[in-house]
Amino acid sequence: MRNLAALVLAAFALSGCATHIMSEQACFVGDWYGAGLTDGAQGLTEAAFDARAARCAEVGAPPPDAAAYMEGRNASLSRLCTDAGGYDYARTGNVYRGVCRPDREPDFLGGYLEGRRLFMLAGARAAAQRDYDNAAAGVDIRRRDIREARNVIDDPEATEEEIRKARDDIEDARDALPYLRRRVEDLLYALGRADEAYAQALADGGAWRRSDTFFAAFDGLLEAHDFARQEDAVNFCTDDPLSFAPSCGVRAGAAITDSFTGAVCVYGPGQAALASRRPTYSEGAVSGRVLTFDYFPDGSIGLFGRRPSGGFDVVLDGEGDMVRVACLGRS
Repeated sequence: MRNLAALVLAAFALSGCATHIMSEQACFVGDWYGAGLTDGAQGLTEAAFDARAARCAEVGAPPPDAAAYMEGRNASLSRLCTDAGGYDYARTGNVYRGVCRPDREPDFLGGYLEGRRLFMLAGARAAAQRDYDNAAAGVDIRRRDIREARNVIDDPEATEEEIRKARDDIEDARDALPYLRRRVEDLLYALGRADEAYAQALADGGAWRRSDTFFAAFDGLLEAHDFARQEDAVNFCTDDPLSFAPSCGVRAGAAITDSFTGAVCVYGPGQAALASRRPTYSEGAVSGRVLTFDYFPDGSIGLFGRRPSGGFDVVLDGEGDMVRVACLGRS
């Protein structure tokens, strides 16, 4: 599952621009309102417009209508950035990139987190079903091998060599079947557990939304997206498909610097993964929460099993405004 998570996270992080670059025909038709509707519904960042505009410039199409595009995009986002919109968006495997307005984001994230949880559990259930089906098919294949070998032995026209091979095939299949049957039993149990987990998640969505796990994920995502909106070096944040932990992309050639010393904490491209949150910051009349990010340079998204290289603390006050950034050393 951790390998799956790494692959999913890579796909999410690479999907911040338009998933379908404008065709030459679409560039000349110039339906920029429709393009904005499409990109907004997909939860794409404004970088999607830049990608479309660059494509149309390549083919010599008229300049894009940015106002029409943004009108369409905002129309879609007004429908997306709701509890129901977030739920439907996540249930189909989409990942959030911080595109909702801050005042709409809490509603969206409530539905998004529940839908994301169900999407991952449904995927785990489907994977368990595939594993069980493959193992059961292996048992069937071995049983078929035995039947075919017996047919050879019973064939009066079979040669001694064919009969000898058939007996060897029967022995091999009989040796393999006990292991295969045990594996089928184990995988059937795992499938039952996956079924149970998915059914329970469907039934207890309301209770889960009141759990500590939900609020930790909810607050962490809100704070990460608050940070991303205020830090120019960050393009957007996504979240890990299993833990919901945020991971924020640092732009190529951009730096996150220490607010007091001006020292460069991290230099892009790379991924800043949220490592911890703690409500420990206090300075005069200002108090807030500290977000600690580990940094993985060079734009590599497969964070699992890698050691961070550097990192930084972000301090947010109670309104989500960034108070400061402080560099951290990593060995």
